[in-house]
Amino acid sequence: MRDQRPGGTPPRRVLPSDGLVPRRHRAHLKVRVLDPLTAHQVLGQAAVRPAAFVADSLLVRGFADETVAALTEVAAEAGFELRWDPRGDQESLALDRADLTADERDRLRGVWVRRVRIVPADRQDVFKPIDTWRLLQAYRARVGRRSPRRGDVALDHPVVADPVASGHPVTSGHPVTSGHPVTSGHPVTSGHPVTSGHAGVAQYGLPGWGGRQPVDWLGGPPQPTYDLDGDAPRPVVAVLDTGIGRHDWLGPEFVKHGVEVERLAVGVEAPAAEADLREGNDELTGDLTPDAGHGTFIAGIVRQLCPEALILDVPTYGDDGQVAEADLLSCLQRLALRQVLARKGARGLEPVDVVCLSLGYYHEQPDDKAFDALLLGPIRLLGRYGAAVVVSAGNDATSRPSFPAAFAPHRGGRVRDDREVVPVSAVGARNPDGTIALFSNDGPWVKYLRPGASLVSTFPDTYDGSGEPTHRLRNRRGEVRSSFDPDDFISGFGVWSGTSFAAPVLAGEVAAALSTAYRGGERDLTTDVAVARVRAVLSTLKGRKP
Repeated sequence: MRDQRPGGTPPRRVLPSDGLVPRRHRAHLKVRVLDPLTAHQVLGQAAVRPAAFVADSLLVRGFADETVAALTEVAAEAGFELRWDPRGDQESLALDRADLTADERDRLRGVWVRRVRIVPADRQDVFKPIDTWRLLQAYRARVGRRSPRRGDVALDHPVVADPVASGHPVTSGHPVTSGHPVTSGHPVTSGHPVTSGHAGVAQYGLPGWGGRQPVDWLGGPPQPTYDLDGDAPRPVVAVLDTGIGRHDWLGPEFVKHGVEVERLAVGVEAPAAEADLREGNDELTGDLTPDAGHGTFIAGIVRQLCPEALILDVPTYGDDGQVAEADLLSCLQRLALRQVLARKGARGLEPVDVVCLSLGYYHEQPDDKAFDALLLGPIRLLGRYGAAVVVSAGNDATSRPSFPAAFAPHRGGRVRDDREVVPVSAVGARNPDGTIALFSNDGPWVKYLRPGASLVSTFPDTYDGSGEPTHRLRNRRGEVRSSFDPDDFISGFGVWSGTSFAAPVLAGEVAAALSTAYRGGERDLTTDVAVARVRAVLSTLKGRKP
């Protein structure tokens, strides 16, 4: 039974400021953690909470001259200048040349976000690194409290799929964490960084308790219920994750790689993604990296729930489980542009029915109505054009809102339910016995609970980490006998736990319901019809009781 404070109020777990992003991620993304006790503040704004942010970049929404001018001025006063990410120029050109109406183009440009690096001015020989939070506050003060441009600039958050953040499966991270092959109580297990401060949560990272490990699959592949080459359209599920690796279930008939729009890739660069999918190992220890196989596992869950689905592989981050918010936004924005064009009937573009996101971050001012998170723009645009965005709730066992999960409409939330938009759906995890998984984040934004502990799904059959059987021998007949190899996935299947995998369960259910609707008829591309249909499907799926 859950411990309670006097009066029956359950305790709230608050993440420490140092636990918002793992230390192994910080150097790569130049991450700082905002400390509310020392952070610069602007009078009249909402309280600041601990949050991780990229130290040398900001996000800028839209193309307003006033916004750029004010940011340029405050940067110059601090001895710095702006260096715009050239990718933003490429995307702006793509918007200009796309076959869009003026209203459609304006709608896209209104939510479009570009990354800007803050670099020392040429006149400086010695400089102190910029404090982008302080610069952001200076920008807000410069444009004024009532300016419509006040919310156009924001921090660039590291969005992570990791045990201490919000999307990662519960992973032991290193074979030594399981202690002894037959003993799960070895002293080293309870103190490993995989824990979230609770021994019960840490158990999910151990093989045999829901942690990542290989298994055998004795059944056949999921079989579609109708001819995929016939006239009936297929549900389309976009998986924004680590990329989808090699597996018999996930061939070209079921997974589309190299997704593009207007000659731009939707996702990270293919060579980097391919390297992660091919190896998946830490270069020094040979261990499987924390998120190795993550996207492949998710794709297999979608296939199990909806064998007819066409899965769009959108590599969004590597096997280390991290992506700057700017890079995630680029993936979502390009996908949104593709969605708008697909709804208009653009040749070769299938409209997306479901977007699966198993990641998130914690915002520094989630209660400030004046600053809507820039990540919401493309997500809401996808919903406006008929895509259900399904998001994992997070694995930190906390009630602190994680985004984008907390964009789900709920009482007291920042996003209202609009009948012309498919709402975000946040998904928590259940154990096999139906109870709520101890690691699962929770709050009023978590409308759905789905299996997310000890699930079985696909792994790239190329993965074999440095972990080895404790015993291996060749008997007199020449047969090899060994104990269990903890990270050899030649079978192509494994067990894993996390809200990361509860999300694709719901995504697969939505796709399966749509496949029933699509069977025997052409897909209606009309946006309002698509929105109404997907909203109706979500209303029929089992949610948690209010």
